[in-house]
Order: sequence, then C-alpha cells, then structure tokens
Amino acid sequence: MSDEGEGTRKAGTSVTTVPCACSYLSRAADEPDSSIVFDADMNEYKFRVGPGHMIIRHCPWCGGTAPKSKRSSLFAQITDAEMRRLGALTKGIKTVEEAIEKFGPPDNDRPAGMTIKSPGTGTTPETVESHRVLTYNGLSDTATVSLVDYGPSRGLGLTLSGKYIGKPGSNT
Repeated sequence: MSDEGEGTRKAGTSVTTVPCACSYLSRAADEPDSSIVFDADMNEYKFRVGPGHMIIRHCPWCGGTAPKSKRSSLFAQITDAEMRRLGALTKGIKTVEEAIEKFGPPDNDRPAGMTIKSPGTGTTPETVESHRVLTYNGLSDTATVSLVDYGPSRGLGLTLSGKYIGKPGSNT
C-alpha cells in the first residue's frame, strides 16, 4: 500500500460532498456560551479562537460539510480573457529588473513574500524556500498581479488573484 499523495489535499477542499444532516453546528451556534458562531453574511460557521475566528468546513459531530461559504463573492472574478491578456502582458519577463522596467515600481515589494515548504522524503530533508514577490494593482480592473521571483534558473512566475470588491450590494 502506497502513501503517495497522502497529506497533499489542497487546503479548503473537502473529502466528502455529503452535507451535515445532524444540525449540530446550528444548535451549537444558538447557544450563547458556545465557541461556535454563525456569520450570516458569509454563510459560515466559525470557532471563536482568541480574538479571531476559524472557519468550520465540516461538522465535528457527523463529519458532513458545513454550508457553502459566500466568501468568494467578496472578490472579483477573473475572466479567461483577462487571464490570457495578463499572461501575454507579462510573457517574456524573466527578472525583477525587467518587470520594474516594464511596469514601474510595484505597489508592494516583499523580499520574502512567498514561502514554500516541501516535505522531506526517506532520502531528502524537508526544505523551506522564500521568494521575492512584486505586486501590481493597476494592471487590471479585476486582478491583482503578483510576480514571484523563483531565481535565475526558473525566472518569474505569475499569480493572479481577484481584487476585493466588498460585500454584494455594498458600495465598498
């Protein structure tokens, strides 16, 4: 039996599509002293953790999925056409210097903006790499453009994320 792929599930993804049927989350959130709260704006159950919250993705009692979050509605959707346009716009840029020459100074320049931790294997140790990230907000109406410097051998990588647009129906 192989353990290949074990522990590689993408964060936020579920191993089940069966919704919670026991109503534990709802009942717990109705209790005034419960550490479980319901955020109606986001349609999310959360654990109170110190001064913050942690989203609950599965019922701790039955294992069913919690309600679908509305969190993604806070961000602009990036169309396929916009992804292609931004890909073409950044194509051929291989260094931080070339990016700054083409687009000007970034809105945010984080020397260790992305950290990647790779697990070790039976023959290699775990590794941790930090990469410089340049972020541009003005290249797109819907996307924040981040260029990740993977070094001389791999060049710059492109990451797009939807811009924050606020709650649906708000003027934020």
